[in-house]
Amino acid sequence: MSTKTLKAEPRNITGKNNCNRLRQKGLIPAVVYSHGKSEAINIQEKDFFNLFKGHISESVIFDLHIGGEGDLMAFVKDFQRDPLTSKIIHLDLFRVTKDEKIKTRVPIEFIGTPAGLKVGGILKHGEREILIHCMPKNLPEKITIDISALMPGESIHVGDIKHGDDIEILTNSNTVIVAVDKKRTDVEAQASTDQADAEVEAESGKE
Repeated sequence: MSTKTLKAEPRNITGKNNCNRLRQKGLIPAVVYSHGKSEAINIQEKDFFNLFKGHISESVIFDLHIGGEGDLMAFVKDFQRDPLTSKIIHLDLFRVTKDEKIKTRVPIEFIGTPAGLKVGGILKHGEREILIHCMPKNLPEKITIDISALMPGESIHVGDIKHGDDIEILTNSNTVIVAVDKKRTDVEAQASTDQADAEVEAESGKE
């Protein structure tokens, strides 16, 4: 588990106008949720992006220091972007308790280039992240999968991911993560075209 830290300040005044003023000052309005309770805070935009390096993920747990209070652990549950500027305009954080399991999504990272691509296969991506249930200390920031051996017609499913007993994967085990499809031959492609043409002609004949 990461030991990253993020500082914040309590936000006593809410409302759209106030949030807009905060954003103009380089602050991101945020809310920390925990078992039905919530707390409004402000986070320095530059500090937030220094922590995440432009890639925001639920799988990154960090120490959150709010004003003069002691540190608590949290992760980003959701965020909103400005549709025009793509800047982060609001954050939803979820408080983490060390001795309590959490459910969160973890991104998948692929390693290697499928061998099947060299013989005409086509790479198809499926699920990009999976839902995990585990203790905070066991949460991986990402799941790494080697796809270099994949040949045409082969695929990797969620159920193929190897993990220890300290992690439970909640995403359906039959969900496809990545696959290498067989490239259609010229004969197959022509047959498909001929069939489509025949269906069109048949429909035309009914008119």
